[in-house]
Amino acid sequence: MNNFLLLTFLVLATGISAKYGFDASAGPFSVESMKCMKDNNYVFVIFRAHQQLGRVDPNAIANVKAALAGGLDVDVYIYPCPRCRDPKQQVIRTVQALKGLNYKTIWLDVERQGWNLRIKEENRKFLKEMFMEATKHGKKVGIYTSSAEWSQIVGNDWTEGAKFPLWWARWDAKPTLKNFQPFAGWRRCIMKQYDHNKNLCGVNFDQNYTE
Repeated sequence: MNNFLLLTFLVLATGISAKYGFDASAGPFSVESMKCMKDNNYVFVIFRAHQQLGRVDPNAIANVKAALAGGLDVDVYIYPCPRCRDPKQQVIRTVQALKGLNYKTIWLDVERQGWNLRIKEENRKFLKEMFMEATKHGKKVGIYTSSAEWSQIVGNDWTEGAKFPLWWARWDAKPTLKNFQPFAGWRRCIMKQYDHNKNLCGVNFDQNYTE
């Protein structure tokens, strides 16, 4: 079954409230590729806007513009650079670079790569500063992570993140939110990254589901 037929089947099977999207970190992507993704029943995209290197993604602006022109809803995510020691500035740089673009949510990508897992208290302080700064700019704020990643970086006993919506990473190839297992204060997730490393319309992406 090809990607279009499979996603069409899933949309019909899960109900009209189900929404499928994708996230990507490459590019720049064309308007045509974004229209193609929409034609294949993807309705939203989340682009990387800040790299772990500590800089704004050079493709972020072009990608957001292409997706908007292609008729997709757009969010962005910040991949933090912990060693850069400037959590607030990472958020500020990203927001300033995307000023005037109609994206909806800033997601903070919390996964192990780049973090010192031996200093959870410092990691907590870093993330809290990012959270606080992100809320100042008129955009919704959310967190991308999993129980395994969160526990190693800050510990599942730290519940500050649960103040924000969760984009849950769980590669089980199941587009559903019903199998979510609570952790770190989160009782539910609003979106799930359920599969990864897909390719369609010239785009390499991960698959996401929300309701």
